[in-house]
Amino acid sequence: MATEPAALSEPTRVGYFGLASGWEITPRVTASAELTDNATLAPRGQASSDLILSVRPGISLRQQGPSMETRVDYSLNARRFVSTSREDRTTHFLRASNDWEIVPNTFFLQTRASRTEDAASLLGPVGIGSSTPRANLQESTRYSISPLLRTRFGSFANQQIRYTYDEIRYHRSQRPNNDSHRVEYTLDSGAAFNRPFWQLAAFYEQENFEDGLEGEFGEVSATLGYRFGRSLRLFGTAGREFNDFATTREDDDGSFWEVGAGWAPTRVTSIDARYGDRFFGKTRALSVEHRSRRSTYRLSYNEGIGSTRQRRGAQFDALADELGTTVDDLFDQFTLDEIAFLLAVSGLTEEALVEDFFFSQSLRGAWRYNTGRSVFGVTAFRTQRESETRSGLGLFQDNNRRTGVNASWDWQYGPLTTLDLSAGYTRTQFLGSDREDDRWNLRIGFAQELSPDLRFRLVYRHQRRDSDSAANEFRENSIIATLTKEF
Repeated sequence: MATEPAALSEPTRVGYFGLASGWEITPRVTASAELTDNATLAPRGQASSDLILSVRPGISLRQQGPSMETRVDYSLNARRFVSTSREDRTTHFLRASNDWEIVPNTFFLQTRASRTEDAASLLGPVGIGSSTPRANLQESTRYSISPLLRTRFGSFANQQIRYTYDEIRYHRSQRPNNDSHRVEYTLDSGAAFNRPFWQLAAFYEQENFEDGLEGEFGEVSATLGYRFGRSLRLFGTAGREFNDFATTREDDDGSFWEVGAGWAPTRVTSIDARYGDRFFGKTRALSVEHRSRRSTYRLSYNEGIGSTRQRRGAQFDALADELGTTVDDLFDQFTLDEIAFLLAVSGLTEEALVEDFFFSQSLRGAWRYNTGRSVFGVTAFRTQRESETRSGLGLFQDNNRRTGVNASWDWQYGPLTTLDLSAGYTRTQFLGSDREDDRWNLRIGFAQELSPDLRFRLVYRHQRRDSDSAANEFRENSIIATLTKEF
């Protein structure tokens, strides 16, 4: 369901370099030295040690007013290898958003832009963050613009119409650039309906890839439900899909139905379950969450058909949800290297597939325990995805099953000192082949705030990949010292 941007409020402070009232601008620079025993993640017997020097200048912009909110984070990452100069590189990171309420409570405009680096292939050496060798790295830029119109028909119903244009462009990569157009319409029951609720919805999306691959997805549906007090709600949805995408299935659209229930037996426990039937078979989804004074438990399962491009960027939302925070707070709380590690051990990294449509299933469970000074966490997951075309193009990477578990401990040793320990294991099975990779990660970190605008971090990192073929294996140990200064 489309929603309007989050409510906007007056800014709380203006930065040192404020250009105008309501703007906060924070320049920063990060310098690091990394000593590694395997600079290119080479197989055993071919590894070579190196000293890697990095400088990462960046800037953050924040603006929050009564009708507009803007967030921009940009950094340039220049890495220089003392002994292996062919690995020298300069990459960019960008995350920008703007939410503008043009007409109060009626017309909104959302824009997004991002620039990230990712592994180009699962088959090559894939390290954590910037440790992936240059030959297996690619960068991508994504931007979107989305106007939203909301109309309120008294207390009877609320209407929303949204259009979104979204484009992804790749750099230093063989993957095709692509874009999409999406139109969404929803009409929801208003305040006049107390216990019963209903919705009429429709959407159409067209995806285009430069290599000629195209896909069209459309749907119309009606939902009717009833609330039994505050703790239980039941609903049913029926509709029809109008799809046209590359697949070997006999049918790629048709009528569908779904029934679901939401149950909140207590204020700290919620359960949502769905069951239905679509053109590809039965559909199931489950979400369970329970909170206590110190602990949070989460369990989820979902399945469906989507495209490669729909996956990009979703890993940040999934990680933020798992940590019980927002994406904005995620990037405010952690460094880019820390986020890269959290994504890796949680099995949320980009799958690095060739452009395709695929059927995916995902089961995840998480536990977090917060004592105030310490935060413990455990996550387990199992995902499987299979190509809809099964044409052989990129099939070795497309069809895979990933199973893993990770554990973490963050300790606030003192007011200005933190320690963290994280470990993870992931097994990737390439379906239809004999290849199977086991991935191990370990990270031990120490962070010290030297002053309000100066931070020091020292990290030990171990990563290892075991495979059926010795040529695909690697082990790496590194020590990384980082100093960050804000202005």
